[in-house]
Amino acid sequence: MAPYDFDAPDTDAILCSSDGKEFRVHKLILSLASPVFQDMFTLPQPTDSPSRIPIVDVSEPSDILQPFIQYLYPRSSPKISDISMWPVLYATADKYGAEGVTESMRDMLIPRFLDAHPLRVYALASHWGLEEEAKIASRRTLQMDISEEVPEEDARLMGGVACQKLYRLHLQRRDQARALVNEHTHAWKQACFCASTEDDAVTQALAKRLSTRPWVTAEELYEAAKAISCGCPNAYTNRHGWFASILEDVSELPQTIE
Repeated sequence: MAPYDFDAPDTDAILCSSDGKEFRVHKLILSLASPVFQDMFTLPQPTDSPSRIPIVDVSEPSDILQPFIQYLYPRSSPKISDISMWPVLYATADKYGAEGVTESMRDMLIPRFLDAHPLRVYALASHWGLEEEAKIASRRTLQMDISEEVPEEDARLMGGVACQKLYRLHLQRRDQARALVNEHTHAWKQACFCASTEDDAVTQALAKRLSTRPWVTAEELYEAAKAISCGCPNAYTNRHGWFASILEDVSELPQTIE
């Protein structure tokens, strides 16, 4: 269904954006969706338009006002593909008390933006108190390297407490994962009765990777396991045992913020 284009002949109000663009709307629809609009329409408004219907000036620019009020109509919702639009629309909906819009924005945050912008999603969810979404996003950030400075905009959005929680999660998982790699590699050597140090480079390389990207995938572990070789008769079996045991333990490491 095509989105409403704000030019229906039966409209009874006009919203005028901060940049002067007018949108013909229905008072009833906006009032039902937003208590703020409901209160607005009870106040006397100028009727300088040719159609003599009231004009309501609002502070939002047209590029924000249009998708916002589009959400208020029972037609197809606008397609929001730019994550920078999400906080502006969420804030606008919150300002006007449009709970249906805030719920729609919340529902789209994870499925639409998490894959491409895990850190920004965590920052937005933390800023707006969306705890479940923040936990989901914190897990996905473990695939990233946040050892360097977090982008200023993300840090500002998430605030000090949320930023600290995320760093703590990364540090805990990094340190515990590195310890597991060393522990299991040592156990593997003992099982092989092997004093060879040929696998030390593999262990060190994986541990170094964990120092910046604390999320260890099954593929990374399997490649590390295959690379360990000392020439022992039981090496092949022990590689797979190493992989299975460390993967089980890694799955128990912290995965989300508390």
